Amino acid sequence: MATTLTDIAIACGVSKATVSRVLNNDSDFSVSPQTRNEILSAAIAMNYDMEKQLRSKKKQNLPPLAERPKQASFKIGILSHDLTDKTTGDDYYNQIFSNIISTLNNPSLPYHFEFRHSFRDSYEDLDGLDGLIVLGKLCLNPFHPIMSSIKYKLAVDYKAPGNVFDSVRVDFQEAVDIVISYFHSLGLFDIGFVGSYDYITDFNTGKREKRTECRQEAFINYCLHNNIDPQKKIWITDSFASQDGYRITDAMIREGRFPPAILYAADDLALGAYKAFQEHRIEIGKDVSIIGIDDLYFTSFLSPPLTTVSLNIPLIGVTAAHTLLSQLQGRAYPLTIHTPIRLVERKSCRAI
Repeated sequence: MATTLTDIAIACGVSKATVSRVLNNDSDFSVSPQTRNEILSAAIAMNYDMEKQLRSKKKQNLPPLAERPKQASFKIGILSHDLTDKTTGDDYYNQIFSNIISTLNNPSLPYHFEFRHSFRDSYEDLDGLDGLIVLGKLCLNPFHPIMSSIKYKLAVDYKAPGNVFDSVRVDFQEAVDIVISYFHSLGLFDIGFVGSYDYITDFNTGKREKRTECRQEAFINYCLHNNIDPQKKIWITDSFASQDGYRITDAMIREGRFPPAILYAADDLALGAYKAFQEHRIEIGKDVSIIGIDDLYFTSFLSPPLTTVSLNIPLIGVTAAHTLLSQLQGRAYPLTIHTPIRLVERKSCRAI
């Protein structure tokens, strides 16, 4: 049975009208970022037909065809190696992607977009595009003739090469600083870090290069500025998956090396840590304080609820869409935009 607005409303504890206005990106409707994120996450997790909602809105609000202004048409490529076929609410890139598409499909815009999502690892495959959104950790040559021919370009969740076109991303240095300051305010100064490597894919060759991830770099900087040996405070896994968070936390506990405060670079890593600590009868929020990054939908349902840095993931997608629109409206200079983040205090930390 297809998911309805009522199903999402019940799951999120809000009204059907609230769900409808959030999914329609109603600019006149005020709702907290957390509620908006929960609704969007639930819609994705429950495999709700977002296109159906948009078609319904168009049918209700658009004037007769003869009365509509002519729309400029653009072919937009969305290039990503990080999107999945899953429709899980905790999928970072799927949430961003969904909000880019829904924002650009707003029927009040004077533009019509034809989206392309599937590409081979070949610059020739990008030929003929008016615009390109690079979503995720992809390395491209901005000076390739075909790339140069694409007028409107935008990198999301990664820095544009040479900053020659727009970037919309999270300032993870700020996220790490927020966590460390919060731990310090609780009297916690022995802090550990659990993260993952970064993997950057070369678009032309498809080869993946392992690099130090920006959250790890930020924590290393903190250690070096405070005369702390990073090697004794940092644990790195192969991915941000919960099973890796479980595996590395279990090893830390068995070795007797886990610090009283731990920053997990992603909520999924922290989710795995919950299982490891519970198996060893170590109480989170009492025996150890932990903080994640993302504010994914499940974090408020953990026991105890997880303190985390909210990235407001849907806003990343909305901001990316509006950044592209500002290019279409004539802005010619590149921008680097860091979307706002905030700490969500819950029960996984305790002052000493």
